[in-house]
Amino acid sequence: MNPYYPNLLSPIQVGNVILKNRMICPPSEPHHAQAGESWPSDSLIECYAERAKGGAAIVTCDGNSFGPRSGGNGWDASDPDAQIYMAQLADTVHFYGARAHGVIMMFAPMGQDASANVPQIRMMPGSHATLTSDKTEVPTEKLYELIEQYSDLAKHMADCGFDGTYIHMSYRMVLPGRMLSPITNRRTDEFGGSFENRCRFSLLLCQRIKEKCGRNFTIEASISGHDIEPEGWSLDDTVAFAKAAEGLIDILTIRSMELDNQHPTGFAKSRTPFLYMAEYLKNHGIKQAIAASAGFFDPEDCEKAIAEGKADLISMARAYVSNPNYGQLLYQGKPEEIIPCLRCNKCHTPNHQLTVCVVNPRFASEKTADRRIVPVTVQKTVAVVGGGPAGMKAAIVAADRGHQVTIFEKNDHLGGMIDHSRYASFKWPMLNLLKYFERKCETHPNITIYLDCDPDPDWLEAQDFDVVIAATGSVPIVPPIPGIEAAIPATRAFGHEEFVDENEVIIGGGEIGVETGLHLAQQGKNVTIIEMKDVIAEEAKRVHYYNMFIDAVEEYKDTLKIILKATCTGIGPDSVTYRDEDGAEHTVPAGTVLLAAGMRADVSGA
Repeated sequence: MNPYYPNLLSPIQVGNVILKNRMICPPSEPHHAQAGESWPSDSLIECYAERAKGGAAIVTCDGNSFGPRSGGNGWDASDPDAQIYMAQLADTVHFYGARAHGVIMMFAPMGQDASANVPQIRMMPGSHATLTSDKTEVPTEKLYELIEQYSDLAKHMADCGFDGTYIHMSYRMVLPGRMLSPITNRRTDEFGGSFENRCRFSLLLCQRIKEKCGRNFTIEASISGHDIEPEGWSLDDTVAFAKAAEGLIDILTIRSMELDNQHPTGFAKSRTPFLYMAEYLKNHGIKQAIAASAGFFDPEDCEKAIAEGKADLISMARAYVSNPNYGQLLYQGKPEEIIPCLRCNKCHTPNHQLTVCVVNPRFASEKTADRRIVPVTVQKTVAVVGGGPAGMKAAIVAADRGHQVTIFEKNDHLGGMIDHSRYASFKWPMLNLLKYFERKCETHPNITIYLDCDPDPDWLEAQDFDVVIAATGSVPIVPPIPGIEAAIPATRAFGHEEFVDENEVIIGGGEIGVETGLHLAQQGKNVTIIEMKDVIAEEAKRVHYYNMFIDAVEEYKDTLKIILKATCTGIGPDSVTYRDEDGAEHTVPAGTVLLAAGMRADVSGA
């Protein structure tokens, strides 16, 4: 028994197999690790190897399709040449003691759907997935063909050494999920109508996979615990489905009702907002292993969920994106070494563009990162001017490489441009990162910190440092608006809310401006944001982030007013004037005016 996390790191029997711990890694690969290859690329194999090496009990590998792909992660599992690389992938995962699962994501054939003329449904906050009216219902005989085709796909996985499959059934986005929900399944044949009929397609698929791959081939199904509409799929339906799937589905991973919310950000009301779904199933005596998902990162949260019997497994993706050695650190009892995830969701990028992790620069570069870095041959003395996030990270990296580092920070504490995270409730992921950086810098034997110290270049040169790193942050862009000298940089409002008037105007509706407005609205202020563009926070991350950002703003629409397509024309002692898109002039009362028109690098000391 592990002395640090005795429940999370304990083995568990799932079906006919034993998992070494309760941590499983769902599909979460970098989007650009695979291009048009019809086989798992070396980069993709290395990425999954990191997850296995990091201690995950199951590593789920995305891909697996029929026919060549035109881009993105995926390979032709029926191609004998691809199967050679699939076998290498499975073997690499096995080398580190993990089990390899392959994804089955099944869409209806082009132009078809679970039913014809299904109305628009909500899959993401604030948006709808549009279903064109010309889609026809998948014929009954075609459904049976798909069951055979995709069970053959699972057999290809098994023949290549994969231990199981992960069948996507969530969000009514893919065909199995659309067949389950009464909102998207309005069929009148043996696959529609009653609850039993709507479950038939998924259960037959799992049955054929077990028949072709054997009872030891694990089937994991990811399913939304319930639909967002009350008349849709319910938690009781999930309970009934799980009982009907006994002996077929070995792991049920419970996901959110909407695609975006499965990747919760700091705007979520809870760090693990959908644990209640997994707990509901556990309380109803479900025999399959139940995996909780969405937001699980903090090892204490994970340990507690298992210890209290609310879940059997924890499905975590961003934990392994930001910390490929996540499991290793838990086994060693070093949770303080885990780099906090910002929940920015920049690890999700559309159109297979470059994928990044803000806190893990090795993400998606596992294969080449180590050989790109030149080994240290001479220890140097390094001065870092600025104790913000860039300065602290630079100091930590240099110190870890053996250099002697001195940080000079002009304020009486570290933090810099992310200091505002100490005050805004929804910035807690960034606050966790700030505290991590502070702790690392303050305890590192190779780092010395001087606060309330703003050295000039001549003094620094006289100290004879080998290297000087300027990490002085950024300063507000000041547009040429009459009276702009009366405006205060928006970031200064954090921590000084008592000095902000009850009625305020923010010039600029980018991410900084809107977050400042949201924070002050939460403090009971009346806020007006004036933005030149036709959308707010245009630069904010769109995928699995923006909709939740907008939903958070919408909660305060009574006290947070946003004026778009407007140009500020003047700032007076108690008001702000602006011109709307039609050229008409307007005046807004303002006790305090905050400036959020953008930032630029601070080169004043260069």
